[in-house]
Amino acid sequence: MSPAPFDFVIPLYQLRWNTRAVLEGITAHYAPRSIHVVAPEPQANSVKTLAEGWQVAPVYTHPEELFFQGSGLTKQAICAELELGASLYTPGWFYQQLLKLGASEGIDGLSEWFMVWDSDLLPVATWPIFQQEAHAFALLQHNQWGNATIVTAWADWIRAVLGVEPSTDQTGTFVPHHMWFKQSHLTSFKQQVQRYFQSDDSWLLLMIRSANQFGTFSEYWAYVSWVAAHAPTDLAFHPYEQYGVTSERFFDDGTGLFFTAFQQYQGASAKTADSPAYAEVEAFIKAVYGADPIPSSLSFESSPRHLKKGDQNRHLEELRSRWQVVRAAS
Repeated sequence: MSPAPFDFVIPLYQLRWNTRAVLEGITAHYAPRSIHVVAPEPQANSVKTLAEGWQVAPVYTHPEELFFQGSGLTKQAICAELELGASLYTPGWFYQQLLKLGASEGIDGLSEWFMVWDSDLLPVATWPIFQQEAHAFALLQHNQWGNATIVTAWADWIRAVLGVEPSTDQTGTFVPHHMWFKQSHLTSFKQQVQRYFQSDDSWLLLMIRSANQFGTFSEYWAYVSWVAAHAPTDLAFHPYEQYGVTSERFFDDGTGLFFTAFQQYQGASAKTADSPAYAEVEAFIKAVYGADPIPSSLSFESSPRHLKKGDQNRHLEELRSRWQVVRAAS
């Protein structure tokens, strides 16, 4: 039985060197009906123009500033609810989580099941997203590394706000940088947020207020925990041992080790060296890895905050990557 037509949704903060490769990679491996990119208006306009020359499924762009205008709320009004002071996270970091959870509210005709995909996640030797007719994602992050304080805060949010136990896996985390969402489950999720706060205010405002209370939240982990408790047959995933063990994560905003090596591999005459096609990046990866296992995926981190992390807070996928920047001893 063929799956019903489905859409991808990609929140994008800034158009980067890898954007084309990610969108073309998604198209090559998964052939979605369409790809919806939600970004600041100047970035959305740029993607709309550039995508006309890319090998991609139909791309539709949505300015994030007025994405939730149907609720009468702008990005500015929603983010104004945030009162965290000197937080590790910016208002935009929380807002992009709302874009994922609320994608169907800003995109007309979005498929009932839709895949949210982080804009820096490049599929390579990737995983099937349908498994025996189930909608499956892959666990890509090991649970023995990372910031334990933040993980504890996420778990506290799930127990308190959703009233369910956080879902856990023996090896991986449920922060996989992509996720199948089902609109009906998102509706009940948002209703529960309103019940917790005993408020008829928009779930968008309540989610931000919950960050003020708990310090943070995790959209992916929270959604998985909600579905596991209320519709477990709609939860399917590939274990970490299948695809997470070869996934890599590292900083590369266009100045990192990977892109520098790619440009050298391409040579000065390459026409698309600053915005390469997926086929070019894939060929480079296969050439560099040679007899070594090809990564299931590569995550190109672009936030400078990533470079300031101590090794004790890095994920295994960062520590083992050949593209990880080695920090000089202080």
